Amino acid sequence: MVSQQPVQIARTQAERTALSDRRMIDAAIELVVERGVEGATLRQIGERAGYSRGLATYRFGSKAGLFRAVIKDVSKRWLAELAEAVYGKVGIDAICSAVDTYYCFAIESQRPIYALYILFYQSIGPGAEFKDKVAEVLVRQRADVRQWIEAGIAAGQIRSDIDPQRHAEQFVATIAGVTYQWLVSPDSIDFARTHDELKQTMRRALLDSNS
Repeated sequence: MVSQQPVQIARTQAERTALSDRRMIDAAIELVVERGVEGATLRQIGERAGYSRGLATYRFGSKAGLFRAVIKDVSKRWLAELAEAVYGKVGIDAICSAVDTYYCFAIESQRPIYALYILFYQSIGPGAEFKDKVAEVLVRQRADVRQWIEAGIAAGQIRSDIDPQRHAEQFVATIAGVTYQWLVSPDSIDFARTHDELKQTMRRALLDSNS
């Protein structure tokens, strides 16, 4: 009997490009976590991904370009899970689903989240060339929360006397602060309990007329 050899299916150029981008972004995430922003060079990123420094430079232009791609990639993954979780929900239901989804995403994707926060905080330093991308992500996060609150008010589920933008800013700031503390010292903070308490805090703030 003639043995059957596995059929090798040639990838298209677009598929090869997507694969190399994926590998370089994953390599960048690992190197940022291991060595920080300064220690993650294009040469090292290309080699870790199995390619050359030249390809990394050609594809992303610079380290800042690659870091923008990392921020976009991790945020895109998070937004995809978030969109599925909050689909059809508004107000406090959407916010609570977002909290639960973020907690699970952070636990399951800890290294990408770690890299994301390194880049977030590095972006406020002098000379950071990817600050605009971080600002874009934060604006999007606040806008999403504001829209959930506004929709909850319109549906009569949330008090009409609150300021959606202010509560959105506080919510995003709290999520960022809790995550930062957890990444710095995971044993010093009860990450799950803090997220559960955040849901209760948002319920009181948005539903309780005495808040």
